[in-house]
Amino acid sequence: MDLKTQIIQEYLTQGGGFRKLAEKYGMSRTTICKWVMIHQGIHNLPLTEKQQQYSVYSMSNKHNTFKSEEQHSAEALQQKVAALEKQLEWEKLRIKSAQYHD
Repeated sequence: MDLKTQIIQEYLTQGGGFRKLAEKYGMSRTTICKWVMIHQGIHNLPLTEKQQQYSVYSMSNKHNTFKSEEQHSAEALQQKVAALEKQLEWEKLRIKSAQYHD
């Protein structure tokens, strides 16, 4: 059994988390998560209890965090627009100054 298969089987049979496996094997948690999800999809396996718990939890909290993320994103965009407008004004002044000195 190769390492990938061993890690997938360990996750599915022992119920450990991705973080614990990542620490144990010195690998990325994301990589292990992807391996498991692909394996489950190929073999048409149901989500583990832990996966279901986090899936339901994330779905219920998605609505609550969406407004906060949306507001943060809008504020960040407004700040970026303001900074770009200032930069544009400085560039216009620089061009006028360069034309004046020529």
